[in-house]
Amino acid sequence: MNNEDASMNDPAAMLDNLEIVLPKQNTSTAQADATVANDETLVVVNLKAKLRPEDQGELEDAFLDVCEQLNLQADIVGGGSLLDDNGESFESVIEIALAECNDTIIDHIIGFFESTLAPKGSSLTIYEPANSFAENTAMDSEAEPTIDAGRKIHFGHQEGLGLYLNGKDLAPKIYQKYDIRHVFDKCNSLLKGVGMVNSYWQGYSETALYMYGDSYEQMVKRIEPFVSTYPLCNKSKMVKIA
Repeated sequence: MNNEDASMNDPAAMLDNLEIVLPKQNTSTAQADATVANDETLVVVNLKAKLRPEDQGELEDAFLDVCEQLNLQADIVGGGSLLDDNGESFESVIEIALAECNDTIIDHIIGFFESTLAPKGSSLTIYEPANSFAENTAMDSEAEPTIDAGRKIHFGHQEGLGLYLNGKDLAPKIYQKYDIRHVFDKCNSLLKGVGMVNSYWQGYSETALYMYGDSYEQMVKRIEPFVSTYPLCNKSKMVKIA
């Protein structure tokens, strides 16, 4: 599955509320506390991806659909976006409860994210069922409980590009005449086959479009001619985000 076919986003839906800047109070998306049964395995996926909660939700729905097709008993029990001081996401966390866990199932989980969104630096951590310690220590009343540090697996191959558009220093007529939706659509079109715009962020003075694909340099090469000539992209910056 390539980037184009594996999109978990509907660009048209994403654009419904997209503006050049939407000043508002910063809010954080708190990571939920995972609740799993004693006989379930907790798998925590840390994606080095900058995603809106809505876009992460679509990714989670797609994951559950694949689990249903594969007859895997999996539930999303927590997670969220980790935010920096400016309210910008820097990592997405997905907590998954599995009724059964083995290497094949873990390979399926990693395979799903590798085929949809798996930036470099992503990882998956496996926490064994809570009752496994009780079973192993039932014969030893003096055993001291230990904290399961989990088994971590690193994965991810995609690189990321953040296009940060200046929302305060251009002439007012530029913001009135030119539309960031066109920037979004044009970048998606130019990246066809090598990447896509997966999400965006609206800050106090800038708006960022987050793109993930095979190569940061390749994505820059694709969009730079447009970015350098489109008035709304004046004073913008491109940053490697993965």
